[in-house]
Amino acid sequence: MKLAALSGALGLAVFSAAHAAAPPPLPPVPYDAGPEDFVGRLASDLPTNRVLNQMEIGARAFWRGDYSTAKPALDDAILRIDSVFADNANAANARKLWYDEGSKDFKGEPYERAMVFMYRGLIYLHDADYENARAAFRRGLMQDAFAEEDQNRSDFALLLFLDAWASHLNGDTDLRDETMVQLKKLRPTYGGIGEKDDTLVLVETGMAPRKLGDGASHSFFVYRRGKPILENQVQVMNGAAPMQAYPMEDIFYQASTRGGREIDKILAGKAQFKATTGGIGSFLSDTTVALSSNNAAFSANGQYGDAVAAVGVLSGVFLIVSSNSKPQADVRTWSSLPDTVHVLTLGSGGKTPNLTAHFLKAGVAVEGEDKPIACATDANRKQLCLVRAH
Repeated sequence: MKLAALSGALGLAVFSAAHAAAPPPLPPVPYDAGPEDFVGRLASDLPTNRVLNQMEIGARAFWRGDYSTAKPALDDAILRIDSVFADNANAANARKLWYDEGSKDFKGEPYERAMVFMYRGLIYLHDADYENARAAFRRGLMQDAFAEEDQNRSDFALLLFLDAWASHLNGDTDLRDETMVQLKKLRPTYGGIGEKDDTLVLVETGMAPRKLGDGASHSFFVYRRGKPILENQVQVMNGAAPMQAYPMEDIFYQASTRGGREIDKILAGKAQFKATTGGIGSFLSDTTVALSSNNAAFSANGQYGDAVAAVGVLSGVFLIVSSNSKPQADVRTWSSLPDTVHVLTLGSGGKTPNLTAHFLKAGVAVEGEDKPIACATDANRKQLCLVRAH
């Protein structure tokens, strides 16, 4: 299914009008569980958890290289996300009802919704469908920019990079260069994409961000970094000198901020911010990638506004619309996401490279964690190489 064809067809029928507490957390599933552990839940679990289960199926099947399972799972999640988070009147009405009901029907936090589009876009890259890949990455940027309501800033550097890469593979050098200008505002130390680069290496490390209920009766939740974090740096080995993969995105940072502002807690659907920013402890800063409230987000009024402008151009600090109900905090979360995503591009001359990932933490090698990197060659002799630490 082409992303352009996905719409808010589910409309308001997806949601119940009853006010109730958020569903209890699902029983824990091992981080390395396969998609089959979640397929059965589609029939047996609460319908309000369908998008979450499809997220888990999509990512876990993706990392197995089982794209025939990953595609429909991600497409179904996207369809249901679009019924609430899209730029049309039906979605706006559905969004209001969704908030008023206490968000019982899981659609994910902004970073989770953005990652659905990231994985779907990578599958498009695998299939040499570069234009739909770019569309997916831009729609992920839109989800990051929604950040519930009245938010028109996005700082999801990974999606910007992938947008530029899709344009590069498609021969759209002007679009690539335009996007790279915006990416440089977020990642000034990133070296860029070489003109002859035809291979993308994408590496995931660490564990997904955690949502923890807190306060009286667990009325709000806070974010904490996933644990344990055994590695936060990656070297790519190709039989010669190691190549340093660039830590393009800290997923915990994305979870615990909105437009570069650090969240203290989310109470009754409303983000409450810390008085100051910068204390998140991003692993990106460990590798000289600077993130600040001044350069960590770009406006829809800028040159790269198409993906973000659709969200709206209201200025000032956004507020997540408060729920009318007072449920316990919803701590459901996409458990198979990583902590950090690293990237490397290189030229292979159309030949499938033989690569290995060497993992480190704070510059010290993690013993026994080297892993082969799986590379797939598309119809145009472009390479997509993938590995995750866990």
